[in-house]
Amino acid sequence: MKHAIVIFLLFVALPATVWASDLECTVSPGIIDIGATYNGTSLAIDGQVPEGSQVVVRLVGQAQNVALKQKGKVFGLLWMNMNTLHFANVPSVCLIDASAPLQTLGAAGGSLGLDGLAGKITIDPADADRSMLLPEFLRLKSQEGLYRENAGGVKLGQAKDGRQPFSVRLPVPSRLSPGSYTVEIYAVKDGAVEAQVSQAVEARLTGAPAFLADLAFNHAAWYGVLASIIAILGGLGIGLVFQSKGAH
Repeated sequence: MKHAIVIFLLFVALPATVWASDLECTVSPGIIDIGATYNGTSLAIDGQVPEGSQVVVRLVGQAQNVALKQKGKVFGLLWMNMNTLHFANVPSVCLIDASAPLQTLGAAGGSLGLDGLAGKITIDPADADRSMLLPEFLRLKSQEGLYRENAGGVKLGQAKDGRQPFSVRLPVPSRLSPGSYTVEIYAVKDGAVEAQVSQAVEARLTGAPAFLADLAFNHAAWYGVLASIIAILGGLGIGLVFQSKGAH
């Protein structure tokens, strides 16, 4: 039994390799640890695609619903919150890189980029102005570092025996939340997806953030006590600082 556990742990720690019929990829690390000093990381993605293909790599988070307040002018004078807009089928993260600009990859390039993603998002109320709201929504997510579309980061190597190696180091933002994510690899040729494969990546809290999250969700009373103690100590510290400044 102990040997089985050790083998399982070694397997989890190794980079994950996935094969499709015409596509091979390795993603490392398979688990992203979010600790107290976490300030973003990068995924090393390597593999092989059919010769002559361009490669699109995406890191996509789970779909969620997002509610935002729409601001507008009342009587043409005051800016106030107006309607509540509900965006559905919104990936929490969508980071895209490719071996060539997506607009040069035909229909497949358009569907795999942020514009293709926007086409799958629904907005409630149904009469909302999508042509205005969706670009603004994508811009907001991009400013947060959660959405990104680049080209040129995926490097293609020398083809051999009908296969072509590729590699990319995909930056992952510091605002990444714990959860399950998917790395998607697409081989694109003549405007169509020729092969594709996906690999799961997990983001998890470790150290102090994991302790505080467990305290907040599973031991609310102790979390409240700890928060009160920290607030009191913080107040005392600030009082001492201002007191010492006043004495000079």
